[in-house]
Amino acid sequence: MRRRGRSLRAKLVVSFVWVTVAGLVAVQVMTVVAGHQALLDKLSRGVESSRTLMVAYLDKVSESPQARPDSHNSAGNECATLLISPDGQLVRYYADNENGAHDVPTPALAQLRDMADSGRAQMLGGNSFIGAAGRLATGEYVVVAAPVIGYLQLWQDFSTMEGIVALVVLGVLILTILTITRRALRPLHSITVAAEHIAEGSLSQRVDEDESSAEFASLARSFNTMLQRLQDSFTRRREAEQRLREFVAAASHELRTPLTAISGYAQLALLGALDDPVEFRQAMRRVSSESDRMTSLVQEMLLLAELDQGRPLEYEVVDLALLCQNAVHDARAADHGRELTYSEANGPHLVGGDCQRLHQVVANLLANIRAHTPTGTPAQVRLCGEDGLHFIDIVDDGPGIPPEQRELVFERFFRGDRSRHDEHTKERSGMGSGLGLSIVAAIVHAHNGSVRVLPCIRGAWFRVALPALPADRFTDLASAEPGKRP
Repeated sequence: MRRRGRSLRAKLVVSFVWVTVAGLVAVQVMTVVAGHQALLDKLSRGVESSRTLMVAYLDKVSESPQARPDSHNSAGNECATLLISPDGQLVRYYADNENGAHDVPTPALAQLRDMADSGRAQMLGGNSFIGAAGRLATGEYVVVAAPVIGYLQLWQDFSTMEGIVALVVLGVLILTILTITRRALRPLHSITVAAEHIAEGSLSQRVDEDESSAEFASLARSFNTMLQRLQDSFTRRREAEQRLREFVAAASHELRTPLTAISGYAQLALLGALDDPVEFRQAMRRVSSESDRMTSLVQEMLLLAELDQGRPLEYEVVDLALLCQNAVHDARAADHGRELTYSEANGPHLVGGDCQRLHQVVANLLANIRAHTPTGTPAQVRLCGEDGLHFIDIVDDGPGIPPEQRELVFERFFRGDRSRHDEHTKERSGMGSGLGLSIVAAIVHAHNGSVRVLPCIRGAWFRVALPALPADRFTDLASAEPGKRP
């Protein structure tokens, strides 16, 4: 099992702590080093200044060394003054025993000469004192020294206090960054929880976009959009799988009937039950009829499969007026006893699409009238245009479609109430395959149009709406190869 890494919040806090600690340590080190050096420089300037004053003072004194000033005339209350002979022997020691400056050791002769020649202060007595030396006119040396330990102890106390303050500041900053990161990363936590629910199969989770910062609000919106599209995709997939199962089941049922009839007549022929020529010819007619019906059903299912796969249609300029006129003529030839009229308005009616398939739309709707209305029932085909759309209305005076079935008639293998058919339509159509209107809807949708059943007082009213062909598209298509005409 792969080990889970640290959370983003933990990484941010740890990174912030490391950066803060590094910064505080750097500041602490620089403060200590710089402060210590500044303290030594101040002490050095002090003893050097006192040394200069003492040398000038002692050079002016005319008395003998024994008559030179005593301790109260030293260089200062915190300094000790040493008078040393040219050979390095201590001659006189001026100091206030109460200030801790009585322990200044006598420097070696070589160090005295170096100090006097350079004029710079140096550390004495194992870094406990800092002193500066000068040479008198008599050849003697004067050393002015001051204790360092007291100043260093003061600075150590200050550094300790500074470290404590730094730790307190670090603690406050850690608490602050914990609070800030918890609040700032709360939307990300919500997204993580939603993602975990999605992994468990729940696609209804959404992330609140209102309380987020601008960045997380944008991420939340994108995440919710992705969830919605993912949910819609799964929904469409389930619906497609359900339609496929229903389609396969219905197709199997529809194919079973003609196959059973053909198989039955074949068995009768093999058993010698069709010796009578009249019965044999009648059986063969039934076999041919069922074969034609099965062939038609298979062709319709193949057409629907092609439309479902989104295969590109032929695209050309189609004159709907000419198309409807030809379809009406074909329908009149197929049913002489029916009054079928055609009218149009607001022409011309030009669309872009597959002329053969659009002709099939009108032909199937007219065939639906022949199959589902009594013989002689009048019907109308009306063509008009409005608001960039062309409408093909096919209306009949038959028994009509119940309101609850108006949205179902375009489903595959759907059949309406058998009471709508008279004996003639039942015998003529055999109730149909149930795919005619499904093909109509599929073709129309492939042309970015719509088809629906409109309510009417009597009969059925089908309306097909197709987008009109823009003028620029008409120019482009008119110069192309002419399309087919029904």
